[in-house]
Amino acid sequence: MAVTKTILKNTHQEAVVKISGTAASATIDISADLLNAKQELNGSTVTVDIVDCMTTGLLGSGITVVRNSVPILAFAPENSSQFTFEGQGFKETTQNNANIVVTISGAEAHIYLVLRKVTGFASKIETAQFGSYDNESAVGS
Repeated sequence: MAVTKTILKNTHQEAVVKISGTAASATIDISADLLNAKQELNGSTVTVDIVDCMTTGLLGSGITVVRNSVPILAFAPENSSQFTFEGQGFKETTQNNANIVVTISGAEAHIYLVLRKVTGFASKIETAQFGSYDNESAVGS
């Protein structure tokens, strides 16, 4: 079975990504996969923190999360677990401007990553108020 990546939620500031399968890897491209239809990249460095994760899997499964070749998280998910980093007063910020590579080894496993978009994303939606020097017909004026 291949590993599949599913974007379950993708809002202005947060995304939830599910990776599931057996014995393979999937990459979350933080500049492409997390860009929703009402956003664009604003030219600054894209930065995304891991704020929560949940895992589950069959006996003998393993999950590793790596960013820029740096190991970030490792799980033996046969015991379902949830890590709420923000609930403990911090976020996982290691290599937070790099894509996220999730590798599942052994038996079938699943991981849900809750990701916070910190920088690099801009809304395409204009507010309803304009100043006297704004051009109402041009986005970003």
